[in-house]
Amino acid sequence: MDMKAPADDLGGYLEVLRGFSFVRAATLRAAPDGLPVDATLVVRTPTETFRLPARRTRSLLGRDVAEHLAGLAQRIPGLVVLTPAVGRFLGDFLAKHGVNFVDLAGNCSLRLGGSYQARIQGRARTSSRTTEKALRAPAYRVLFALLARSELLDAPARTLAEAAGDVSPQTAIDLRKRLVARGDVLASGNGHQWAPAGLRRATEFWLAGFSATLFPGLSLGRFHTQEKDLRLLGESLGKRLGDARSWRWGGGAAAQRLTGYYRGPRTVIYFASAPPTPARKLGLVPSADGDVWLARSPGPAAFTGSDERCVHPLLVYADLLAEADDRAREAAAELRNRFLPELESGAERHP
Repeated sequence: MDMKAPADDLGGYLEVLRGFSFVRAATLRAAPDGLPVDATLVVRTPTETFRLPARRTRSLLGRDVAEHLAGLAQRIPGLVVLTPAVGRFLGDFLAKHGVNFVDLAGNCSLRLGGSYQARIQGRARTSSRTTEKALRAPAYRVLFALLARSELLDAPARTLAEAAGDVSPQTAIDLRKRLVARGDVLASGNGHQWAPAGLRRATEFWLAGFSATLFPGLSLGRFHTQEKDLRLLGESLGKRLGDARSWRWGGGAAAQRLTGYYRGPRTVIYFASAPPTPARKLGLVPSADGDVWLARSPGPAAFTGSDERCVHPLLVYADLLAEADDRAREAAAELRNRFLPELESGAERHP
């Protein structure tokens, strides 16, 4: 169990559950072995006792994390998410995909066997406590660098800042301190290391800000192309782009190269640095609904993946979740299974 979490928050979730007419008792116990969850939620009803694997998030849910949790729930029956606040749109999304959740305002979707269920949405939390303050884009770049290269946990601030691109050393210092304060990173005389489940929690924290905060600052725009055959489009763009050291595939194009599983209509290309007039060089036309997305990379760490034509698998994973498409989510799950085992099993990487 994440014992560094604020005790009143954990009590708040149990208080919400105990308010349901069919709940006689609700407690949290140790997490089952081998599952990427934080605890076992034990709920006693008038007829039986249910034990549900529970996942806790500290931050407000974004669509990317909701997609990630929907994929997780397909493999972990009964998964219940304890999260500070769930808006109506994401609440409907989670309920549609069979994800149990409870927030601190009392919004929930909870199904216990075939006999008991609750679905509440639209409540606002009245407590004066606020959820964790969101990061700004430069901090998300630093966080990505740490997730991609765990050895940077103990690197000098300037080295970490360089791995995150155009970021100040102070931003790197502040982000590392924040991870320690959250309990995701452990600091000792021997240096820093990920706490148990800390890397996974930090990844979810990063995913929560990817679409809303990080990617918009990286984006060079959306574009339209006349080429409808995706294989020919990839060949054409690859030839025009030239030296692979200056660019890499993201999204579905990268997922197909890495897993052979999926190549959706969206094409994402990341540049090490923004080239002048990249669309003109590639024969692309700006379009608000175009399927070609050009973006700067979130720092040199993004180009440290196992394939010299693809960005780091974590960035590919975030691209796929951002598509909000069932097949893209399936592709994200396949990518996670092969390249991001710490998200699949709860295992941790250490420097």
